[in-house]
Amino acid sequence: MKIGSWTRLGVAAFALMSSQAVAAPQPAHHHAKRDCDDDDDGCPAAARPPQPRRARSSAAPQPAHPQPKPDCDDDDDDCPVAARPPQPRETPAATPAPAPRGADAALPSGLTPPAIVAPIANPPAVAVKPAKDDDDDDEGDGDDRARTGAITVTARRLDSARASVNPSLGASSYALSNDAIEKRPGGEAASLASVLVQMPGVTQAGAGEIRVRGQSALQYRINNVIVPDGFSDLADTLRARFADRVELVTGALPAQYGLQTGGVINVTTKSGAYGKGGEAELYGGTQGRFEPAFDAMGAIGRTNYYLSGSYQRGDAATGGADASANPLHDHGEQLDGFAYFDRILDAQSRLSLILGAFDDRLDLPHARGLNAASYRDDAPFERPLTVAGISSYPSEAWGGHQRLGSDYGLLSYQHGSGALTMQLSGFLRRSSLALRADPIGDLLFTGLASSVTSRSLAGGVQAEALYAAAPRHQIRAGVTADWSRDRSRSAYAVLPLDGAGRPVSDTPLVVPAIERDRRREQGLFVEDEWRPADRLSVNAGLRFDHVAGPGGGHALGPRINSVWRPADETSLHIGYARYFVPAPEAVGIASARALTGTTGSWPTTTETAPKPERDDYLDAGVEQRLNRLTIGLDAYWRRARDLLDAVRIGATVLARPFNYRIGRAWGVETRAIYAAGPVSAWANLTVASLRGRAIVTGQAPFTAAQLAWSAAHSIRANSDQRLSGSLGLTWRHGRLQLSGDGVFGSGLPRRSGDLTPNGASVPAYAQANVAAVYRLDGLGRRPLSARLDLLNIFDNRSALQDGTSLADGTAQWRAPRSLFVGLEQAF
Repeated sequence: MKIGSWTRLGVAAFALMSSQAVAAPQPAHHHAKRDCDDDDDGCPAAARPPQPRRARSSAAPQPAHPQPKPDCDDDDDDCPVAARPPQPRETPAATPAPAPRGADAALPSGLTPPAIVAPIANPPAVAVKPAKDDDDDDEGDGDDRARTGAITVTARRLDSARASVNPSLGASSYALSNDAIEKRPGGEAASLASVLVQMPGVTQAGAGEIRVRGQSALQYRINNVIVPDGFSDLADTLRARFADRVELVTGALPAQYGLQTGGVINVTTKSGAYGKGGEAELYGGTQGRFEPAFDAMGAIGRTNYYLSGSYQRGDAATGGADASANPLHDHGEQLDGFAYFDRILDAQSRLSLILGAFDDRLDLPHARGLNAASYRDDAPFERPLTVAGISSYPSEAWGGHQRLGSDYGLLSYQHGSGALTMQLSGFLRRSSLALRADPIGDLLFTGLASSVTSRSLAGGVQAEALYAAAPRHQIRAGVTADWSRDRSRSAYAVLPLDGAGRPVSDTPLVVPAIERDRRREQGLFVEDEWRPADRLSVNAGLRFDHVAGPGGGHALGPRINSVWRPADETSLHIGYARYFVPAPEAVGIASARALTGTTGSWPTTTETAPKPERDDYLDAGVEQRLNRLTIGLDAYWRRARDLLDAVRIGATVLARPFNYRIGRAWGVETRAIYAAGPVSAWANLTVASLRGRAIVTGQAPFTAAQLAWSAAHSIRANSDQRLSGSLGLTWRHGRLQLSGDGVFGSGLPRRSGDLTPNGASVPAYAQANVAAVYRLDGLGRRPLSARLDLLNIFDNRSALQDGTSLADGTAQWRAPRSLFVGLEQAF
């Protein structure tokens, strides 16, 4: 991976966007000033988009359903922007509205304020210095004085217009602000995956992958622009540092979201439009964790920028393959960088560029205390194996490495004029995978030593628009077209077998393989958001998808959602969606026939290629605000044809997809959020089920007995977890902030004692974390934050998976108790 090439491209783009910088245009006349006082009554949401840093009042995941009007007192500690009722359209303000304080919730589903639907065409009349940022974060204090009010308000207006193109519109939506993330244990050094598991219905499976309502079919977006898929889950590789806001949209999704059933994860980036400065951070502790990082933001004329980067290394990169406090062969290093640029072209238009890159180098962990000479499993060959005269091989010497890299670029043009708002985007992502097995250890323990080098290039265009056709009708439409090209070169080292399964030689046989796959995807949608009454919204849409290539097909999917607010404190939603999900592309996986007659052979030599999944999805929920407490209940039911699942290959990110003929899923999610002054708390609990019947494709990894059992019985899917949840609490007193959070669950499937596939569960788990952050006066009297994080305080060394489920793979454990300290100096 060549991060330097992207750096040069970013510098060139920044120079181009910064050229000919001029002051924001000033209209010849003045406009009436909005009522944007402390209570925010009458201050349209278009003037108050998410800010890079807000006053910290709640670390809880915030639901994006319509909220009643809260108690917006002088401190605004629980006055979320989305909770304010829609305001009538007003003339643009002459001064920028103050940044919203409090819990960061999305806009009311299906009830977008008119001020956001139709972006205001005129810029503010005068440039006024905004008030000093006097919150308790470490960035931007007093820096907004360096920005003109005209550019700031224009950026805010464009942010609000962009959000209006892709609202949740009745789907289940949860969001966390950057301030909320910083309060949590781990802070901005945490991965996006660690942030997401605090949201209802989100769990973590093997190899760090995120599951939403049991599904891995997720779409990632940055500033509403699609990021193409790579070889790894993006949430596990990206730090939360660059995110101003992380939103999860799941359930019965509107028509603009396609090709996934799990949901959409949209990250809104920080921006130099709202502040100048940055931070330098040093974070580290037990298990060899060491992480220097930085971020910086600012503006040159009408060009805003945000930059961040970090380097991380540690000796518990995946948690390890056993319960040891010091995992064996689990060293990892990660380098990542992120850059965001946008240029205000005029009061209605903006051009933005996002560049990102990461490079992960990981050891492949193995359990202690094993020896190949005495190792036993249900392999279809006679043990022990001998390779080049070696039979005895301790697992402490068993190695292997994996390297993952990715570069991506997203370019967008946004324009809003009158009743029309549109965004045209292009995206490109290059990904790489290099897997280097231990040629002796892998062969002796598993019968197969794989070396894989894969390259992937994916790109496309995305065009979406919103048109306010009438006071009560808003039409959204869009098109996406993308392509991908994968190339893989593999070498599989195996031992030849005789008819009885006995090795006939101790000299490895190397089977080479070269794979090339291409895929093209096109999607088209149209939908109408109709408000038949002031408190009722109905969004009906239609989506068509076509996928050419392995695992593809085409489908027409209707979507309909409705949101009703019988009272300011109450909202109800219900929705239906028909989904089409293409099968994932298998990369670096040997075919069933290629390794027949060797120690690497699959149990079944005849298989059918995976098919796309087709679903019917129902979702309904209610949310009630009781003064400072908000409670919610959401239920879903899903029927799948050709339900997709996957088999993991060892400790790697490689996986083989397969289909069940039918699948059924249901779940109930409950949540509660409390915020009062310096105290905030949240709790989520999910009860769910995901089961499939009859494995009909990708049969190679399964025995004849497993296939026969699946044909006659309903089987728990590999990501099924009956019970899961999270909870947390934060408290602030002056310069000191204390917090704690935790996650718990009933455990992923495993093989039962009578060998029933996925007939039991690994033991239930619970992990608790605490953190303390104290703010000091640092260099130049800029804020200096000192933090202490204690993760897994009870040292609950529970297994994430044990390698016996139909997901296969190897055992993986949660990270041991860890103590980390950090210093963060603002500049």
